[in-house]
Amino acid sequence: MQIQIIDPNTRRTTEWSGGTTQELFLYPPTGSYAERDFLFRISSATVQLPESHFTALPNVTRYLTPLSEGFYLKINGARWQYLRSGQILRFSGDDDVYCRGSGRDLNLMLKGAHGEMRVLPAGESDLLPHAFVFLYCSRACTVSGTDVPDDAFLSVRPDRLHKLNISAPAALFTIDL
Repeated sequence: MQIQIIDPNTRRTTEWSGGTTQELFLYPPTGSYAERDFLFRISSATVQLPESHFTALPNVTRYLTPLSEGFYLKINGARWQYLRSGQILRFSGDDDVYCRGSGRDLNLMLKGAHGEMRVLPAGESDLLPHAFVFLYCSRACTVSGTDVPDDAFLSVRPDRLHKLNISAPAALFTIDL
């Protein structure tokens, strides 16, 4: 299994209506989030306003988890619901989403790709091969013998079933085209 820490200096930072976002990975590399030309995108957003409105992304499946304390979300006019840190919400980019609270979050956007985002607890987990496997570690930890700094985004290449050992909870992204 190969583990590569992706250089944080390659992250693109842009603004959205509620704050800023850092693009951790966009596929294909020639794609463009601004033009909605991508198969998948992984990003981390900072919500700076007490209330914000999420960008509409038609035909995109979205996954979201707070990295800070959590957010209140109102989807398509329903009741406000609390999304705590480490809890993952899957929703449609067609949904009308309002957010109360500020902090950081982690996002997976799928448009023509299949995948998921989930939070792995510290310890050992089975890891199957996929076209793309990424891990986001919000704090310094060890991933299968590799020391990883805070706010690290890693590419993981399992060539067969592997055991992944992590010393702290981390977000796992598995994607197939």
